[in-house]
Formats: sequence, structure tokens, C-alpha cells
Amino acid sequence: MNKGLGILLTGVVAFTGGLVAGALLAPKSGKENRLWLQDNTKDAKKWVELKGSQLLEQGERRINQVSKDLKRTVKNAVPDLYEATSHLHFDDDDLEHA
Repeated sequence: MNKGLGILLTGVVAFTGGLVAGALLAPKSGKENRLWLQDNTKDAKKWVELKGSQLLEQGERRINQVSKDLKRTVKNAVPDLYEATSHLHFDDDDLEHA
């Protein structure tokens, strides 16, 4: 998940840097540049929201998969554990010294 966050942040920084460079180097008037920045800022916001929601969905899917795998492992291991320990018997004296 850290990789996805890094990609998202890199994209945002690159996009912002491009906007600033474009505004400084553009042969347009200040008003035209502000309008252009407003339009592109909206697009950047939509992109960040989309990528953020995609990262959340991927994280939730991964968490659900890990949870299912863990439940399956425990479910499969408990009968084996019961069988492996079924022959053990403890006296009261053994339990007092434990």
C-alpha cells in the first residue's frame, strides 16, 4: 500500500510542478492563466480523489483476503492441534507447578 501512496504523491507533485511551470512560462495573460489553473486544479482534484478511492478499495480487498486466509488457516489448524494434544493428560500436581 505504501507503493500506491508513493505513486499517488509523485503524481500530485509532478502535476502541480507542471501547472506552476506552465503558468510561469505561458505567454497568456494573468487572467487567462488563473482560469486555466482553476480548470486544471479541478481535474487534479478529481484525479486524486479517484486514485485515493482506488487505493482504499485495493487495501480493503487485501485486508479481506488476509482475513479469509487467516480464518482458513486457524480453522484447519485447530483440529490438528486438538488431535496432537488429545493424548496429553495432566494431574492436578502438574497444573499447580505450571
